[in-house]
Amino acid sequence: MNKLILKLAVVSVVVFLSSCGGDSDPGYEFMPNMYRSPSLETYGENVITGLNAQLPVDGTIPRGYLSTFNYDGSLEGYLSAGNTAVNPIEKNDKNVSDGKALYGMFCEHCHGKTGAGDGTIMHPVYSAVPHYNDDKLKRRCDLPMCDLKAGHIFHAITYGLSAMGPHASQINEEERWKITLYVQEELQHYGQN
Repeated sequence: MNKLILKLAVVSVVVFLSSCGGDSDPGYEFMPNMYRSPSLETYGENVITGLNAQLPVDGTIPRGYLSTFNYDGSLEGYLSAGNTAVNPIEKNDKNVSDGKALYGMFCEHCHGKTGAGDGTIMHPVYSAVPHYNDDKLKRRCDLPMCDLKAGHIFHAITYGLSAMGPHASQINEEERWKITLYVQEELQHYGQN
C-alpha cells in the first residue's frame, strides 16, 4: 500500500512541476484562425475583404433595403418623400382591412382607434399624440395631419418622428404601406365635416 501511495505522490509531483512552465513557448497551434477568428457582430456590417469575403445568400434582402422607398431619415428625406413617394399598394377592401389590423397591432395603443391621439399610452413629455384628423396644427412639412401624403406617413413609420420611434425593424415594407393606406383612407378625415 505504501508503494502505491509513493508512486502516486511521485507522479503527482512530476505532473505538477511539468505544468508550471513559463508562457514563453505556448506550443503549436493546429489552426490559429479557429482560435482567433475575426469578430463579427450579428447585425453589424461585414468588413472582411479578400479571400474571406462572403457573398449574401441567394434570395436574401440587404438590411435597410427598401424596394419602393429610397429616402434617408433626414428632414430633407421626409419632405422629398412627401412630394414624390407613391403608395404601391392597390386600394382595395383586403389591403385596407389588412392595414386596419396592422394599425390595431402597432399604432392604436398610441394613436387611438380613430386616430385622434387618444390611445392608452401617452408620452410624458409631449403629453399628447398627434391626431391624424387634425386640420389646424401645422407639422414639419407645413401641412396639417389630415393633409399628409403617403410618403410622409411611410417615412414617419420607417424612421420615426419626434417622440415616435422607428418601426422599420418591426413592420416590413409592404405592411407599412398597408398601414399608410388605412390611415389615409379611413383615419385622416375621420370626424371632419
